[in-house]
Amino acid sequence: MWFNQKIKPEDVKLKNTKFLRSNGIDVIEHLPYLDTPNFRDPEQIAKRMMVQLAIFQLHLEAPNRIIKKWIEDNELSDFLTSGEMKYLQSDYQDLPEQDQIDIYWYVEAIWTFAWIGGLHNKLTFNTGVEDSLASMTPKIEKNEPAESFIKKFKLRSRLEIFEMLDKFYRAHWFARNNDLTGKESDKVDLDIIMERREALEYTCYNEYEWDSISLDT
Repeated sequence: MWFNQKIKPEDVKLKNTKFLRSNGIDVIEHLPYLDTPNFRDPEQIAKRMMVQLAIFQLHLEAPNRIIKKWIEDNELSDFLTSGEMKYLQSDYQDLPEQDQIDIYWYVEAIWTFAWIGGLHNKLTFNTGVEDSLASMTPKIEKNEPAESFIKKFKLRSRLEIFEMLDKFYRAHWFARNNDLTGKESDKVDLDIIMERREALEYTCYNEYEWDSISLDT
């Protein structure tokens, strides 16, 4: 694709390594550069975001029958993973604790997709989702349809998205290494980084399915 010609992963690695180190996030030199991206189209990304927005409502105590109907009415069923289908088959309080935790963390992916779509400019390694997110998305509790949001969803610069993924990949190594060695840094939050990186990986690599994305460092 034409936009891939403008993205040089080796150069992005060098630029981000320098940037991160200058901001107190140390990364190793031999951490490889990422593969050349093959971006998903905006409609696919917006639909994945809408599915996750809907599933997250379960954490907010929305009845699963209402969420399931909203997904069906907005023709999003094909974007459900097998795990998400399982979430909708049981009441939220009856789901295993780990499933409930996974659903809670969906909000980080939704926030990241909103950044990818240019809806905000506050994607960090260490600060949580802002309340403004609610104003950026359809209000499922009011049964607002997803169609308009999906049609209007546009990607910010692909180079900017790829550079952000590369930053999160390298910051992920730093956060994980701190976790393994018992070190602490207020510049990174491992859980936040992992969830946001997953959404960036999904966007940049069309060949990855949501439930099979590797977060290796």
